[in-house]
Amino acid sequence: MKRREMNSLAHSLSAYLCSRNNDIAGYWGIGMLCAVAKKEKKRKFSFKIRPGQLLSIYGYEVSESKVVTDKLVKLGLDSIEGRLSFFEDGRYSDGAEKYTCGIAIAITQGGRTGLSMSHVECWPHDSSRESRRASDGGPSLIDRLKNILK
Repeated sequence: MKRREMNSLAHSLSAYLCSRNNDIAGYWGIGMLCAVAKKEKKRKFSFKIRPGQLLSIYGYEVSESKVVTDKLVKLGLDSIEGRLSFFEDGRYSDGAEKYTCGIAIAITQGGRTGLSMSHVECWPHDSSRESRRASDGGPSLIDRLKNILK
C-alpha cells in the first residue's frame, strides 16, 4: 500500500472515531471516554486496532466497530495504533465543560507509515443531558407521552 493511501486510511479511521456514529453503550464514544478521562484524571488513552476484531479503548468497546475492522483484514497491515488525548478547553455557553479530544492514528506496513491527527470538541458524558442511541427496552416516547397526558 502506498504511503498516501495509508495516510488516507489513517484519516478515515480518525474521522470514524470523531463521528457521533460510534457509540459506547449507546452514547457518543468520545463523550464517554472524556468522562472517564476526567473522573480518573487520565488524559491519554492508547489503543490498537486489530483487523477483524471489536475496537476496545481503555476497556470500552466501540459498538459495531467490527464492521469497520473487518474491512481492514484484506489490507495486510502490520499495525494500527492510536491515541486519544483530552484537553480542558473552557466552557460552552450553557455552562457545560468543554474539552478538545486529539486523535492520532499511525498505520504501518512493510516499513512505511501512514499518519493522521485530528481533533474534535467534546464534553464529558452526562446521562441527564444525553439520550441513548440504542434502545434499552424501556417505554417508547409515545408510551411515555400517553402516561403524561392521562
